[in-house]
Amino acid sequence: MNTEKIITKIFALLLFFATLLLGDKALYMEVEALYNKIPYASKLQTRQILHDLENFYINAVVSEDKKSTVKTLKGIIKCQKLLGMNASTYEKELQSLTGKKSEQTVHTVLKKKKSDINDVLNIKSINIKDDTIIVKFDHPIKRSQILTFSLKNGGVFKEIFDIRANLNFKAPNLALSNIDNAKIAQNRQNKVRIVLSNNTKIFAQAFIRRGTLFIKVNNRKKSVRKTAVFKPITQKAKIQAPSVPLKIEKKRQNKIYASSKTIVIDAGHGGKDSGAVGYKRYREKKAVLKIATLLKKMLKKQGYKVYLTRENDTFIKLSDRTHFANEKGADIFISIHANAAPKDQRLSLKGIETFFLSPAKTEKAKRIAAKENQTAMKLNPISQDTLLSFLNRNKIVQSNKLAIDIQGGILSSVRKKYDKIVDGGVREAPFWVLVGAQMPAVLIEIGYITNPIEAERLFNPFYQKALANGIKEGINNYFAKNR
Repeated sequence: MNTEKIITKIFALLLFFATLLLGDKALYMEVEALYNKIPYASKLQTRQILHDLENFYINAVVSEDKKSTVKTLKGIIKCQKLLGMNASTYEKELQSLTGKKSEQTVHTVLKKKKSDINDVLNIKSINIKDDTIIVKFDHPIKRSQILTFSLKNGGVFKEIFDIRANLNFKAPNLALSNIDNAKIAQNRQNKVRIVLSNNTKIFAQAFIRRGTLFIKVNNRKKSVRKTAVFKPITQKAKIQAPSVPLKIEKKRQNKIYASSKTIVIDAGHGGKDSGAVGYKRYREKKAVLKIATLLKKMLKKQGYKVYLTRENDTFIKLSDRTHFANEKGADIFISIHANAAPKDQRLSLKGIETFFLSPAKTEKAKRIAAKENQTAMKLNPISQDTLLSFLNRNKIVQSNKLAIDIQGGILSSVRKKYDKIVDGGVREAPFWVLVGAQMPAVLIEIGYITNPIEAERLFNPFYQKALANGIKEGINNYFAKNR
């Protein structure tokens, strides 16, 4: 082994041990760096800092790092007050942790430095090349100076890009070959808006290279079918080979698309935590692992990259499950569980339900969440409400959409061969296995293990396959609509 390799290995070991030693300190340093930027940030930058601090707050709470939690809360409160938002929920949380009232934010406008003036750019030129809009500025643009969002009005899809800039010349006509309409205009002072409109979903990506903004549109317009003109075959005419059947071609396209998506499937409970014990002493942990394993095989066959939080009868902490999904860069997180009813309702309660993370709105949702949260981290009620209050804003919409598609997929699949399937609906509940997920996440209750009929079905291989297939179809539907 040469000297260079030895030095590399020693450096890697030192880095590893430094990470272990720093741990919470590294998180605190990142939070503090963001906190120190607040007084000098523009309104747009303050919003971005607030979003970043909220994500750090999840990490701090899950890792039980009180010092970082307190610092993050102070930063969130400061940002919210500067933005004119109500910070009372976070102030109560901070007071419960420190026993002191939060610092009063000074609402004075700081004199802008020369560097702050540069936050508003001037557009120098706008060009189009290879269905890419290229926007150049008088000085380099930063990611924080661009806001993107999508809208759908009737049958028209819109992709909108707001740029913190000024357009001091007549806006050119934007002609892209693969979408219906594209416009650029000064929306208001210091804000230029680019709007892409189309009758089908728009696939556009904004990125920055050397301070220049590029908006690449990846749509492919469907060619208009022409009426075939049949000509007699002559000796000189060449007979073309038959084209690839449409179904096979569609499968190939789906597989290529699926290869870009990562899914983490969580089989609930495991090891010392058997989950619910129901009819004939059936154990929840066994049924959900079998279904999770079947689902993994089905999704991998379609081209998805798939991971299980547990491959066998192993106990895993709830916080470690979403941490695993974050490490894998998952696009969605699916946690599979089986429900249980109180003794006096074991014969009557049944059905399939899909949940997404939010404060519970019904007593039933609270009861189900309490059952699944038994091995979760211990938080006081104020901490729980605070944590959920902004999680609700960040991922609630996409998680809700995912839950709807999965619930629909399961019901459609199992009802083909089984009767008396009860639709428990899509519901909101504070499941702590979903806390910390940085992607759309849902928890599926695949049936009541305490109900004799559903318990027998949950351990029936054919029914397990139907459930897994339904979840797979729901995932496909979700990605088809939310690419």
